[in-house]
Amino acid sequence: MEMISRYGTPPTRLISMIKALQYPLRHVHEGDKFLILTDDQMDPLIWQAMMAVLNARGAEAMLGLYPKRAYHCADPSPMAIGAAKEADVVIALTTTALNSGTPGLRQIRSEGGGKGKTPVWLWEEMNQEILIEGGGAVTEAEVVEMCEIQSRIGAIFDNGKEVHVTSKSGTDLVADISGYPAGALARRWGAIPFERHPETGRFGLSPGTWPFGEFHVEPLPGTANGVVIWDQTAHFPPGQWKEPVRLQIEKGRVVDISGGHEAKGVRQYLERYGDDNSWLVGGEISIGTNRRCLPYTGNMRSEKKRYGAMHFGIGHGADRGVVNSRLRLEGIVDNVTMVVDGKHTVARDGDILA
Repeated sequence: MEMISRYGTPPTRLISMIKALQYPLRHVHEGDKFLILTDDQMDPLIWQAMMAVLNARGAEAMLGLYPKRAYHCADPSPMAIGAAKEADVVIALTTTALNSGTPGLRQIRSEGGGKGKTPVWLWEEMNQEILIEGGGAVTEAEVVEMCEIQSRIGAIFDNGKEVHVTSKSGTDLVADISGYPAGALARRWGAIPFERHPETGRFGLSPGTWPFGEFHVEPLPGTANGVVIWDQTAHFPPGQWKEPVRLQIEKGRVVDISGGHEAKGVRQYLERYGDDNSWLVGGEISIGTNRRCLPYTGNMRSEKKRYGAMHFGIGHGADRGVVNSRLRLEGIVDNVTMVVDGKHTVARDGDILA
């Protein structure tokens, strides 16, 4: 946000944003139907740039704009869900995160396009600098490198049963990661983003988040134990944090939240918008692989992809579909060390070794 804070957001930046969108939208064909979901707090230059690129490639693009949702993972407008039924791809370009576990998003994924599961590309909290100078400015070669790293990490986790995560700020968490189909994690996280299915020609086979760059695993419900220190930022309170937040976790549930002002904000947020299951560890244990994502941005869209940082989620599960909650809340742990089965060191102090 440094350039924005110093010089504002000149409309001429549209030029650079259109260039930055060429890679993620490279496989868009004439006649593809895109629905862009956005809200009244998103920078309009970003969705204008996206509409321009989609239009130039011959796609049919529609914008669904509604007031900002009250909290992260709240469903979009019901009218947007209706519009998604005609879309081949839905792009969530919102200021609050959407969650594939909420009723509306599940409906979009299962009914949109009338052709089966419709991909929802998650681009929440996007800003100009992420696209132009940060993690969204990666080259094709850098994306390939990230996929290779993520595939190697996935192979270790595919053959593992337990992960132990620590950090200099005090994180010390152990969880059971078994139960995935054979080879599932290496395949999923080694896939190049925004590719079409080789047989059907449809989007949805590969990841659709931008910036690209993470590997995540969902622990088995009830197995996570220890401490997680969110030491940078989270979906709430927004911005770069001054004081870390300590989560005490027992048998897959957050039993205590402590710290300063940010910890108070996290507790109030969960109590106001969450439900009982929002305190469960069903989200994800993730490590970022994108070297272009800068530190100290206070922006989850970038921080959760940042090389060597972990985003850790509580609430609705990311993969297994067992933990269902009203919201999922994710926060950042910097420079993590990850060890699988006590012998495979995936990362040490933020340096990925896999």
